[in-house]
Amino acid sequence: MNPGQLVESYKFWEVVTLWAKDRLEHELVIARSLAHGVIVDGLRLYSVDPRWLREDESLSGHPYIGYAAQGGEPILLRAPVLEHLLGVARAAAEPSRLILQDEFIRRPDFRDWLLATDQPLPFFWFTEEEATHARESDRSVLSAVGLRERLG
Repeated sequence: MNPGQLVESYKFWEVVTLWAKDRLEHELVIARSLAHGVIVDGLRLYSVDPRWLREDESLSGHPYIGYAAQGGEPILLRAPVLEHLLGVARAAAEPSRLILQDEFIRRPDFRDWLLATDQPLPFFWFTEEEATHARESDRSVLSAVGLRERLG
């Protein structure tokens, strides 16, 4: 087993780098695909981890915005990150390592997005057994939840 397959979350650019190597594609192609996934398809990207937020503390230091793609569950992103992702997804802006340096993607959210968009699970984060099992059984679960229908 690849040690990376045990990681719960990766930063945006780590996913870009690892997935680009896995797919043998340029990093900009992968970064644009992920930006499109967040803005259009509902891939969940995080600026802060909701599990570590305290109710009595504010999100001081950065302006945050809630965003939901196509009626999906809202995510909380830093305002400049959302603005940048919108530019990448809608206006073909070049993805910025600086702006997206702290955002991260959780493994289950990445998996759900890949399955909902009929993409294979990459081996940098998933085992061959998981990829095979996902193709056979988990699409029906996603379909029941409605994610596949929401994406078209």
